[in-house]
Amino acid sequence: MKRYMPVITGTDRELPYYLVDVGHHWSQEHIGRPGGYLYQWIQCVQGEGELITGGKTFRIKEGTGMLLFKGVPHEYYAISSTWITDWIVFDGRQVGLFLQQTAGFASTTALFVSRPDILLARVQQLLDIGHSDATLKSLKSSAVIYSLLTDIMQHTSVHPNNSATNLNFKLKPLFQYIDQNYHTQLTLDAMAGLTGMTPQHLCTVFKKTTNIRIFQYINSVRIKKSKELLLQHPHMQVKDIAALSGFEDANYFSSVFKKQEQITPNQFRKIHH
Repeated sequence: MKRYMPVITGTDRELPYYLVDVGHHWSQEHIGRPGGYLYQWIQCVQGEGELITGGKTFRIKEGTGMLLFKGVPHEYYAISSTWITDWIVFDGRQVGLFLQQTAGFASTTALFVSRPDILLARVQQLLDIGHSDATLKSLKSSAVIYSLLTDIMQHTSVHPNNSATNLNFKLKPLFQYIDQNYHTQLTLDAMAGLTGMTPQHLCTVFKKTTNIRIFQYINSVRIKKSKELLLQHPHMQVKDIAALSGFEDANYFSSVFKKQEQITPNQFRKIHH
């Protein structure tokens, strides 16, 4: 078992993310915290345990982990003869905001992990930093904590095989199709057929994966293409740019462009020429 607990200064507590404690290959003891604790990522390496929180019981075994929110009551314990975990305790001004608004986690939960090795590597990184003679350890650890959170966002999910990485892989043909056919009329039925999903399920998966609706994404691709055309053809009329970008109505194109870029197509041109 290895463990590292840094000295936390006032400056550290001002960081958006900072390390409190980290453990590797830990023989997990029975923990009960009626008042909760700090933010934690606890990943099963071997054996099985259970997490109790919010009136629910979750089985934690290899390929799963626990994301514990600050101040949320919880209890966890082994249900096999040995239960080995890697864990990271952390806090910071931006942690709650990132987990809830960016990553979409409401509170403490058990998660399936599609790439356990990636998250376990963060534990080793933090231990290496802590046991080194490097300067500014707290800043280096803060960067690893941020990487850990983005890893959790990408490689974990409440349901099996439903991580952002897996969903993006499922949608890859659709992203390619939109990029190649943005200038044509794109229908939901055709795009759903391409992915093998129903239109309703596609909309749900797309929103979960990108945090925007599918036609918002299509408009974003079209605006990106229009910006390229505006720069490549400085004398082409805006209505022609709109048509080549997939917008049938030039006024609607200008409206979408201004909403997304905060300036009009002509203003965009002037800035870059």
